[in-house]
Amino acid sequence: MTAQPLSVAVLWHMHQPDYTDAALGRPRMPWVRLHALLSYYDMVRYVVERPGARAVFNVVPSLLRQIEAAAAGVPDDHLLLARAAPADLDAADRARIVRDFFAFHHARRFAEFPRLRELWELRGAGVEVPAGRAERFTDRDLLDLQVLFHLAWCGRTLREDPAVARLVARGAGYTAADKDELLALQHAFLQGVLPAYREAAARGVLEISCTPLNHPILPLLCDTGAAHEALPHLTLPSARFRYPGDAWYHVKTALDETERVLGVRPRGMWPAEGSVSEAALRVLQTEGIRWAATDQGVLARSLERGGQAADGRRHFQAWRWGGDGAPALFFRDTGLSDALGFRYQSWRAPDAVADLLGHLRAIRAELPDRGAGCVVPIVLDGENPWEFYEHNGRDFLQDMYRAVAEAPDLRWTTFGEHLDSGGRVGELTRVCAGSWIRADFTTWVGHAEKNRGWEYLARVRDRFQGSLAAAGALRRVRLAGGAEVEAPDPAHVGPGCAGNLAAAMTAMANAESSDWFWWYGDDNPTDYAREFDTTFRRHLSQALELAGAEADPGLDIPVLRAGGQA
Repeated sequence: MTAQPLSVAVLWHMHQPDYTDAALGRPRMPWVRLHALLSYYDMVRYVVERPGARAVFNVVPSLLRQIEAAAAGVPDDHLLLARAAPADLDAADRARIVRDFFAFHHARRFAEFPRLRELWELRGAGVEVPAGRAERFTDRDLLDLQVLFHLAWCGRTLREDPAVARLVARGAGYTAADKDELLALQHAFLQGVLPAYREAAARGVLEISCTPLNHPILPLLCDTGAAHEALPHLTLPSARFRYPGDAWYHVKTALDETERVLGVRPRGMWPAEGSVSEAALRVLQTEGIRWAATDQGVLARSLERGGQAADGRRHFQAWRWGGDGAPALFFRDTGLSDALGFRYQSWRAPDAVADLLGHLRAIRAELPDRGAGCVVPIVLDGENPWEFYEHNGRDFLQDMYRAVAEAPDLRWTTFGEHLDSGGRVGELTRVCAGSWIRADFTTWVGHAEKNRGWEYLARVRDRFQGSLAAAGALRRVRLAGGAEVEAPDPAHVGPGCAGNLAAAMTAMANAESSDWFWWYGDDNPTDYAREFDTTFRRHLSQALELAGAEADPGLDIPVLRAGGQA
């Protein structure tokens, strides 16, 4: 009897926070548009082109909303700077272009565009533009930079366009007409991104899953005290945040929004940062989520604290906590997921794919019955790694899909298909709260800056509750397991609702995103720390203003301290 192939499921997580300034009606930062040009469309294309390939594409509704806006022509601040004629720019805008239009992988793009390296050397390295350096840039220099920055963010499909290929080949000496043509082509390209997802999902090539609405850390929304499950002595914010109704709101509206935009209602979720807790899983169960995914470190800790046997192979099957109707849990293989996300980016594509297949076959050899009923879960960021890969990851991804699809002992699947096929599902006696990073929450809470951010959030959210109550915009929700919570009512303040209070809820939900807390502290340094801090506080201020609540002057004080240190 021929042994069953080992199932391999890859989940690509597509995410950006909402950079939209409610007062301006446009994004302040360009990352949604740029990643859409580079990878969102191409990632779907690689799966569709390879017979036998399957993948889970996990989307965050705050990302979908911004792609819709970009496709409709809503500009971000960087696009407005790019459209302007250099001669019409004032000194501040010229300096901002010189500062911000080098945001790409330097080694890859400088090798491709020597003119970009020349302009970088004219600028001088560093977070801030050295004094007087922007004044060295002529109008011709700035025009080249405007064009080359946007060429650097063109992915495979865009570069196949003859006009784009011509501009890439020229490499310098661009005209205003060249720039206008490139930006127009990019805008037309954006209009095809979401239809590609809808069509691939309708054909069954992709399984669409989603993350709660604005990418919040669900366990911490339910109760910041959840961080003590992983690290009992962690210093927590002085103000406790405890709004499980907000967790439900993010889950419910995420499902509704994903269905509206992509035409399918997800049955699975990658909770933001793979963050789970028993309370968060009850929220998912309430909304009928069939499966969720997190990291194998969470499984190891859950098995250990639940008194169950643990070894290095137990994450190659699904698990369930909470009885019938609870979501099945998949636990990402940390080593393989991180290899795709970080280690393989400097390898030749054939070597990286051969290494991956070697690991998969070693896993199969060690599993009972050669892995019958098992699955290898590979879960990682679906947008950020590829700018570090040669050819934006094209060669590696194409070779990977082909190699597994053609291997007699391996096969692609999705988490939903794996459950449909009767894959193994074990029972957990408990789930220990944790995330994909060290199986704890220290990336988002515990550092003095991160805690300050939560204190700002808790203070505003407490005040905001009064506005929701006064407007009759709260509802009682009975969660799986029996707990009843008070939650913002999507029928009154959900996405698509009109009025200032609905806009205020959008701002509040944006402030609950995990991303702001990721950048606080000293573990994830960024050139854009001030911009992220300002955006976070602006969301909070706008939530109060739009709700007609009293302003909070404390929001004028940055969460960041001088030098980015607490």
